Parts: sequence; structure tokens; C-alpha cells
Amino acid sequence: MSNLRGGRLTLNGLALRLGVPLAAAFLAALCAHVAIDVAGDYVLAHDTYDAPAHGSRWLASIGLAALACAGLWALVRATLAETRGSRGALRAALGSALPLGPLAFVLVVTAAALPLLLGMAWLDASFAGIGVDDVGDLLGGSIPLGAGLTIAFAVAAALGTRKLIAFLSRFHRSIVRVVEAFVRLARLVVRASRILVASNTQDRPRVPAALVRCTRANRAPPGPVAALPVPA
Repeated sequence: MSNLRGGRLTLNGLALRLGVPLAAAFLAALCAHVAIDVAGDYVLAHDTYDAPAHGSRWLASIGLAALACAGLWALVRATLAETRGSRGALRAALGSALPLGPLAFVLVVTAAALPLLLGMAWLDASFAGIGVDDVGDLLGGSIPLGAGLTIAFAVAAALGTRKLIAFLSRFHRSIVRVVEAFVRLARLVVRASRILVASNTQDRPRVPAALVRCTRANRAPPGPVAALPVPA
């Protein structure tokens, strides 16, 4: 299964191409949100992340988990397609996950992580009924601290994501062989279970039905009914 069909990007390839950098941005924004909250307690006189509850972290975690599951499912589909004869499907899927160079990928993840962090802080303030005076309030009370930590985590998330994709690409043949062996084992187990069920069904004794027919055929007729005495 190629990620290009008729010159167009398939849904599998599109999910990886958009989902991988977005997942890295979610991870960077989530880590930066926690780091700004912790660092602000020590280096800032007024930490704007202290007052509101941080329900946005749960939303960001759900978004990150959904993107990770979608990417994993796309890779699983590509791997299964390669086990069915579509050569190079997994490698093509991994290639579509990183269509950009290292610097461009870092810039894309950073550009997505910053608005995600600002959105998380705005949601927390809105839910708590706290007013936002400027962008600094959305960055923990300090633009250099908030922006610096967000950029640092975005760079780390982008580089880590590229390392992970490169690792999977390097061992994609081994991954396909492992999955292929697992699929073969699963098919053998299913085939053996079907054979076992069929043999048990054929060897099941039919004595109960035969006994019922024999009993009905050889049932003795009812004996004469004794007449009741008539009172004098």
C-alpha cells in the first residue's frame, strides 16, 4: 500500500504527514506548560500559572494520545500491507511522516507549539474566570521565560521525533518480519482451533437422539384401567 495513489497522497500518508509534527507540538506545549509553572515559582515574582487550575493539560494529553494512536494505526496498516505483498509500504509511510528537512521540521513544530501553549493558558484562565492583560500572562508572567522554554521543548520534541522515525526506518525490515511471524502464528492458532472444534463436533456421540427414538418406538401400550367399585 503506497502513500501515493494516482499522484495523490492517501489518507494513511496524510495522517502521518500532519499528525507527526502536530503530535510533537502537543508534546512540547504540554511539557513547556508544566515547566513554566514550576520555574515560575522560583524565578518570577508573580506567576500567572499559580492561580488557575490546569484542566487544559488533560485536554492536551487527550489530543496527544489521539494523534499518537492515529499515527500508530497508520504504521500498523502499512506494516500489514507489506506483509500481504505491498513491498516498501512501511518505509514509504515512515518517509511520508517526515517530508521536511531537520530545520524545517523544527520550525514547523515550534510554530505549532507556541499557539498551542497560548491556547492552553487561555483556556485555564477562562475556566477560572481570570482576565488576561497581555501575552505575558499567557506565558506564565514572563515572555522570555515562557517563550524560551516552549522553543526549547519544541526543538527537543522535533529532534526526538526525527530520531524515532529514523530508528523505525532503519529497522523497518525487522519490524515487518516480526509482524509477519505474528500474523502467521495467529492464523495457525485460528486454523487449529477451527479444526479442533470441527473434530469435536463430528465425534460427538448421537446416543441421546437414538435412545429417544428407540424408547418411543418400543414403548409398551398402557395396561387396562381397573374399574372403580360401584357403591351398593
